[in-house]
Amino acid sequence: MKPLLGPARVRFGVDPGAAVAGAWYPYTVQLAEELPGMLAAARARVGDISGIDVNWNSFRRLPGLDSPDSPETPPLMTLTTAGRTVTLLVIPPRTASSLAAILLRQASDSVITGSQCHSLEYRRAERILVRAGVACPQGAR
Repeated sequence: MKPLLGPARVRFGVDPGAAVAGAWYPYTVQLAEELPGMLAAARARVGDISGIDVNWNSFRRLPGLDSPDSPETPPLMTLTTAGRTVTLLVIPPRTASSLAAILLRQASDSVITGSQCHSLEYRRAERILVRAGVACPQGAR
């Protein structure tokens, strides 16, 4: 299935067993429409996926991760494969694209250089990922 808005914005780190092994930034709250593209991208990195688990009730109501109303526990998705589980931070589409870009890079262990490392958004992204790591299911490690 060809993506409607563009390629899946999902990135994985080098360690699929990390507490948070990557991040997905869907374009819309219509996750069912975007899930096939994300799973195709994920399959190339982690293998065949046999199960999906999420830690939120209604993604449609989630504010951006930069909102004062953002949940204490960021939205997470666990993908189960034959040999492991991989946990992704799911970045709500209401999140500012600048913060989302930093979260995608940090969650995938990509190098971030220059003044961006000292920005408020960089530090905010670090705090979000720490909260996500603490909230990860035990089986994802």
